[in-house]
Amino acid sequence: MTIRNTLEVQNNHLLRDVERVIGELALADVPEELRPYVTRISSVCAGLRSYITQNLTDLALGEAAIEEDILSNTQQATQYLRLVSSRMLNPILRSSPSDRLSLRFIGWLHAAHPKTATYPPAVADGGCSIWPFTELCPIYFFPAAEQRVILYLPLYFHEFGHLLYRCHQQELDDLVVDLQREIEGILTPPSIRSDKHAAHQRSQRDTVVTTWYQWSQELFCDAVGLHIGGPSFLWALSTYLGTLNRGDFYRPLEELRYSTHPVTWLRIKLLLAQATDLGFAGEAASIDQEWGEIARTIGITEDYHGFYDDELKEPILATLNDALTEVSPRGYLLGELEADHSTSTAGCTPVALVHAAWAAFFHDEHHYSEWEHRAINLWLD
Repeated sequence: MTIRNTLEVQNNHLLRDVERVIGELALADVPEELRPYVTRISSVCAGLRSYITQNLTDLALGEAAIEEDILSNTQQATQYLRLVSSRMLNPILRSSPSDRLSLRFIGWLHAAHPKTATYPPAVADGGCSIWPFTELCPIYFFPAAEQRVILYLPLYFHEFGHLLYRCHQQELDDLVVDLQREIEGILTPPSIRSDKHAAHQRSQRDTVVTTWYQWSQELFCDAVGLHIGGPSFLWALSTYLGTLNRGDFYRPLEELRYSTHPVTWLRIKLLLAQATDLGFAGEAASIDQEWGEIARTIGITEDYHGFYDDELKEPILATLNDALTEVSPRGYLLGELEADHSTSTAGCTPVALVHAAWAAFFHDEHHYSEWEHRAINLWLD
């Protein structure tokens, strides 16, 4: 089989696949909040169909001189269609009416920032994360059970932080690099010997500084969550991350090297320090006491193997404040934090909704599910 025959077969396969996808999208029964995303993916597929059709048109010319270009175009079309199939279709083909809560929540978040206002909301099942595909559209992943309740919705604020980081990559990377230099300076001893022990220390110091590139991003996203959601984010993050496991409080040295997330206890402590500065000292103290009691019960003593000590706290918090100033996410309003179990959720903002939900939960945990069911229906109507 010649390369021309191979390309013709491949492009015909691609054309059939993309036409089938376009047909399924046209018939997809999805919540109204997901329609803008369906429209965007349909447009992508229509563009792919035109691209593939052009490949077949060019092949029909029978000119060997352009076969290499057609091969490159076919490779790109294949990769993009597989990306559509493996990632972009999932929020549509798995959608259900229960997605409306998350979609409405994400849509509000996107609309509240000029860098993200054009992205339609999309959510799929999975661990709390985001695929920040800014070239087309980000996709949020959230556990199936937690999508259907209000209490954990503030975790979307953290994932939204990852999208904001991607949108402001250069500016925020510059701030993180400056922080890494500060960390290196703090960790570097005043006098350095030229022996094997000093070389080992230097290697460990380099590992710590490199690891803080990823850790800084996670702490930035936590700061965004607190900035948007206030105490509701504190309660949601602390409750969701607190698995009562030793791994929440301590990780061995080999697990810390080049890890993507700081030790959970460290994340909570730094977040509580920011919350206290914002005026949420009572909430912060309550959560700090809870984590401290669990640590004592398990028998954990803080040890971050040189990846963190209190001398780093001030430059870390200063960098997070600078990053928030650079990005300017929409912050909570004081009126939103006054919402409680007696507040009508009809027409309220997502921040007021989650704050009211946590207030209702603390007020009467046993009847919370009934309150939540009414609150969701009112909010979505």
